[in-house]
Amino acid sequence: MAPPLRSSRIGTKVSPNSTCFHWTAVRRAASLRSLLESRSSHGTRVARGSVVSRGERDSAQAGLGRRITQPYYRSDGAGFRSDRPAQLWKVTCDGQVTRLTDLATSVSDVHVAPDGALWFAAAHSLEDEGYYHRDVWRLDDGATTPTALVDQPNPLIAAKPAVAPAAGTVAFLAPSDPHRISSPTGVWVMAAAGGAPRLLTGEIDCVPLVGGDTRLGRMPHGPVWQGDDAILFLANRRGSSCVARIDVEDGTITDLQEPGRAVTGFVAAHGIVAFTAETSERPGELFTSGADGVERRLTSLNDAWVERHQPIAADPEVVVPSDDGAVDLAYWTLTPRVPRADQALVLQIHGGPRTTYGHGFSFEMQLLAAKGYRVVFGNPRGGAGYGYAFSESIAGRVGSIDADDVLTIADHARRTHVDPDAPMHVTGGSYGGFMTNWLIGITDRFASAVTQRSITNWLSFYGTSDVGFSWLHIETGGNPWEHTQSLWDKSPLKHVANVRTPLLILHAEQDHRCPIEQAEQFFVALKVLGHVPVEFVRFPDEGHDLSRSGRPDRRIQRLEAILDWFERHPGARAHGG
Repeated sequence: MAPPLRSSRIGTKVSPNSTCFHWTAVRRAASLRSLLESRSSHGTRVARGSVVSRGERDSAQAGLGRRITQPYYRSDGAGFRSDRPAQLWKVTCDGQVTRLTDLATSVSDVHVAPDGALWFAAAHSLEDEGYYHRDVWRLDDGATTPTALVDQPNPLIAAKPAVAPAAGTVAFLAPSDPHRISSPTGVWVMAAAGGAPRLLTGEIDCVPLVGGDTRLGRMPHGPVWQGDDAILFLANRRGSSCVARIDVEDGTITDLQEPGRAVTGFVAAHGIVAFTAETSERPGELFTSGADGVERRLTSLNDAWVERHQPIAADPEVVVPSDDGAVDLAYWTLTPRVPRADQALVLQIHGGPRTTYGHGFSFEMQLLAAKGYRVVFGNPRGGAGYGYAFSESIAGRVGSIDADDVLTIADHARRTHVDPDAPMHVTGGSYGGFMTNWLIGITDRFASAVTQRSITNWLSFYGTSDVGFSWLHIETGGNPWEHTQSLWDKSPLKHVANVRTPLLILHAEQDHRCPIEQAEQFFVALKVLGHVPVEFVRFPDEGHDLSRSGRPDRRIQRLEAILDWFERHPGARAHGG
C-alpha cells in the first residue's frame, strides 16, 4: 500500500487562457497520481499543490533490511528519511504531469513569484543537507533547469524565500552568521539575479522561539513583502514576539504589535495581516490588523476554557545580574492563587538551548500553579531573543555559565519568595533536561527533579541523535574521537554518582532528537548506585514533541507523573549546595 500523503500547500497559477497549473514536491509518480486522484474534484480552478513529508516511511521496505549511506538518515517526528528526494512537478487541471527538478536533495519552502518563477530552498548535496546548508534556488517560468543564487564554498542555511512584487529582490531567512546555525535567524535580501546577500535585521531572532506547549505543527513565519521597499517579519525580543515591518533601504523597524505576548505565526496580503498570538494566561487565538492599525480578534476558541479555569497571568519580569556581571538575566513567575502549605516552588528550564521563555502559554506551568506551586521560568545565556553574544556565549561550553545563570535565577526567586526556605523542585526538557541532569550532579539544593527527553552522555549522543553529528560540535566543541575527555567532562553521566536528588525520568521511545538510550544510561546508573529514588516512564510511539503534540492520553499521563513525583518527594527545608 502506498504511504499516505502528508501535505502542505504550495501555489497556483492560472494562465490567460484559463489553463490552471499547480506545483507539488513529491518523490515518485505513483504518489503524484494518488494526489491527482484525491484532488480530482478541484475542476478547472485547482487551488494549490502539496509537499509530501520528507520523512515519509517507505512501506515497501517493511520487514527488510534498510541500507544506510548518509549520516542524516532519520529525523525526529518522521522516522527514516526517504532515499527519494522530493522534487518539483507541474500538474495541469486535466492531469498532465511534468517533472521540473532533478536535484540530489529535497525541495522545500516553495514560493510562487508574481512573474511565475518558482523559488525554493534546497541543498547542493546530501552532505550539505545533513549540515543544514541550503541555498536559494530559482526556476523561471518555462525553464528546465533551476539556478542556485548563492552558490559558494560555505553555503547559507537558507529558508523561506519570498520575492518582491517587481521580482527584482528576494528575501529569505538565514542565520545572522551565515555559517553558524546557532546564531540568531535574520531576514536577508539579495538581487533576484543573484549576488551577495545582505542581512537586514541585525541580531533580532526572526523565527517563532517563545516557548509554549499548546501549538501543533509549524506556523507560517517567513518574510512577506509590502510593496518593493518593505518586509514584514516575526521579531522575537526578550520573551515577546510580534510582527514587525522593516524598510529595505534604511533598515527602520516598526513593530505592528505591542510587547507582552507571543505572536506564533502570520501571513499578510492586500494590506491585511493575519496572525496567531497567545499570552502567559491565554492560549492562542487568530487576529487580524489592517492599514488602519485596528486589531481584531477573529476566534474565541478558548474563551469557555479560560472562563472556566481562570489561568494565572505571569508576574512582571524580574531582571537580575549574572554572577559574573556580564549580562542581565530575565525571569518570570506564576504565583498560585492558593499556595501549598509548604510554599514550594518549581523551576522550569527551557529547551533549545536557543529558544526563550516569556509570554507564551504553557499548560504544564498553569497546571503546576493550579496545584499550588510557584513556577519560576527564565532565560539563561545561550537562549534566543537577547542578541548574538548572548546566544553564542555557551557555544562549546554547555554546563558552564548557562548553569550558573539557571542557579542565579533559582536563588533569586527563592530569596524573594514569601518563604525563602521553601523547597524548590526542578524540571526541563531536551536541553532543559540536560541542564536538569547536570544540576543535580553538582548541587543538592532541589527537593526533587523531573528530567524530560534529556541528554546524559554527549559521547553517545553524537552518533545516535538525528542532529548529533551536525550540531554537537557547536554546543560542546568536539567529536567523540578527537575530544573524548572534553565531551565526557560535559556529560551529566560523569557526575551521576554525586546525584542525591530524587529523579523521575520521562522519555519517548521514538525520540530521535534525544534518543531514549540517553535516559536508559542515566536510569541504570542511578539504580545500580542506589543513592536516590529514581523511576523511568517510557512513552511508546512518541517522539521528541510528546509534550506538545503527543497522543492526548499520553500527554495527560506525563503531566500526572510530574505532579505525582513532586507530591511524593516534597523535600526538606531549602539549603544551599
